[in-house]
Amino acid sequence: MPITNAQIQAAEAIQDAAAHDPSPQVRLVAGPGTGKSRTIEERVRWLLAQHVPATAIAVVSFTRASSSDLRSRIRAYCDTNNQVGANYVRVSTLHSLALSLLSAAGLLLQYPAPPLVLDDWELENVFDAEFGHLQHIGKRRRVAIRRQHEAFWNTGSWGPSNYIPPNPPITPAERASFTAFHGPRTQTYSCVLPGEIVRQCLQHIQAGTLDPVALSHLQHLIVDEYQDLNPIDLQFVDEMITRGVTTFVAGDDDQSIYSFRYGSPAGIQLFTGKYPSAGSRTLSECFRCTPAPIAASGALIGAHAGPNRIPKTIQSLYATAVPPLSGIVHRWRFSSGRDEVRAIATSCQTLLGAGVPPRQILVLLSDSRQLLPLLRQEMDAAAVPFEPPRSETFIDSPVGRFLLAIVRLVCKTEDYVAHRLLLGLRSGVGVATCHLIAQTVVDQALNYRDIFHNPLPLSAFSGRALTALNHARDVCVQIAGWVPADTLALRSAEISTILAASFDGAAVQDWQQYSATLPGDINLEELRDWLWADNDEQQMTVLGDVYARLGQLMPTTAVLPPRIRVMTMHGAKGLSARIVFVPGLEDSILPGPRRSPYPGLVLEAARLLYVSLTRARVACIVSYATRRMVQGHMRNQVASRFAANLSDAFQQRTVGLSAAELQLILSETAQL
Repeated sequence: MPITNAQIQAAEAIQDAAAHDPSPQVRLVAGPGTGKSRTIEERVRWLLAQHVPATAIAVVSFTRASSSDLRSRIRAYCDTNNQVGANYVRVSTLHSLALSLLSAAGLLLQYPAPPLVLDDWELENVFDAEFGHLQHIGKRRRVAIRRQHEAFWNTGSWGPSNYIPPNPPITPAERASFTAFHGPRTQTYSCVLPGEIVRQCLQHIQAGTLDPVALSHLQHLIVDEYQDLNPIDLQFVDEMITRGVTTFVAGDDDQSIYSFRYGSPAGIQLFTGKYPSAGSRTLSECFRCTPAPIAASGALIGAHAGPNRIPKTIQSLYATAVPPLSGIVHRWRFSSGRDEVRAIATSCQTLLGAGVPPRQILVLLSDSRQLLPLLRQEMDAAAVPFEPPRSETFIDSPVGRFLLAIVRLVCKTEDYVAHRLLLGLRSGVGVATCHLIAQTVVDQALNYRDIFHNPLPLSAFSGRALTALNHARDVCVQIAGWVPADTLALRSAEISTILAASFDGAAVQDWQQYSATLPGDINLEELRDWLWADNDEQQMTVLGDVYARLGQLMPTTAVLPPRIRVMTMHGAKGLSARIVFVPGLEDSILPGPRRSPYPGLVLEAARLLYVSLTRARVACIVSYATRRMVQGHMRNQVASRFAANLSDAFQQRTVGLSAAELQLILSETAQL
């Protein structure tokens, strides 16, 4: 890598100064690729070195997978620096922290076991599906009803900023039907929905019925991705600060892209105004991107900055590296959407042919429904191996989720949601059957987990419900003797047998192909973490931990499938690649009609594009089409309002990368 040791040391000195800030509150503003995670790791090491008890430190991140990844990084960093105690530092999501406080206070007795937070897939395919079946309403309406409740849980208001009400509005009867379904069903499955548990915890704190510091003995709170917190999350952190907890928050207002979860850049922007004694630190030396992507993204965000944007200037360390690298940004304009995706497909084909690793190429979509079908056709025509957005990957298939349910149950037998997945994902079992079983559990005062493990009450279940339940009970019997430390090699044949009985031979083949690169000595707990990861970088962290446990170096063959990654812009958060394509830069797509009436959402769309551009280490190719097929009709398209703010002009193209353009990319990537 051309970045010199002197550059690294200078940048790390700034990170260390931020990590060691003794202020009662600290705000770290960290631009893309500037070392935010390392600063958090050093913060934990420094606190432990100051003899702060490990159990008095809590670190929270945005998702379960990102917190798992951060936990591994903190432990590895402390081990490397000979600092003991990191294994006892709590690293979790804010939801998990709130759950632990409620549990310690005895305020979760309505649930038969510690409840789990449903993820997006489970919300759609379990909770929403059963609610929609009961109320005889379609997917769009049931999601809208649930999202109005999430708006309230996350903000305290039924009509907050960033909430776009459906047409027609949610009626009082629909709201009441949701409430009537939500309570019994979440108690049956021992689960909670995102947002509601932090609100419950906050209500008890504010009512004086829960003392978070006395229960947790917390002294230091570190909050990652602070720009993604919603108003209730922010109030929760405020309550910790009010009670004397030293708080270190890290994030970047320019990367606030979760308004649909009611996150807002205002939280991190206004932090030092709310807490005048807070230390404020900024990281601006970028290790990830070369200068050209930094210049384009900087021009974009500078032209679309909100009134409270935190001033910052990101500098690429590659500009003064040895040798220096300049990076590349291509801005392409095509006559049709077909020409655009064909150029991307042939460019990918050319890059792969020149030896660029497939996973070093990203294609980021702002609207998968509009852009993915044509792109898929052209990638297939060019024989380019690619991995589609997560919703189409193995882990979010019925087989993948069924397998995840098995290893979840091995690791935690009290996982009620995993039992529901084991029941409902088997071929031939539908949402109606699952709803009938759950309703029977409620009506007959049964325990949901018990019906999978204990003798069934006479005449409680019959017909399709009994058949489905018995199949799930059989699986529970088959895995009853498994333990988390069992290796994949030990249980592989049994897993294939269970999948074959529950699905078909194709399911077994899909699983075997998906798991082919996994080491046989990965244990079932590690396999669970692998399957639960948000992205492949987190999967590689899990794999690194596996080989570290085995006392082995990770072999060069231990790689993820050699495919180009095609994903949503939101899904790319936290990732990087040498070459990034961003197609569809048209106003009808980004910001698009949903955002365009709302100035704040337009600014967020600019931030989403900023995040996408800063995934590119060397080359970023942004493009748009002047005509595109939309709902079966060829329509004229207008360049996105953001296209004029990318530091240079768009050029008309008919093909992908030329030989000279390819060579320039290769010459720069060879230096990394």
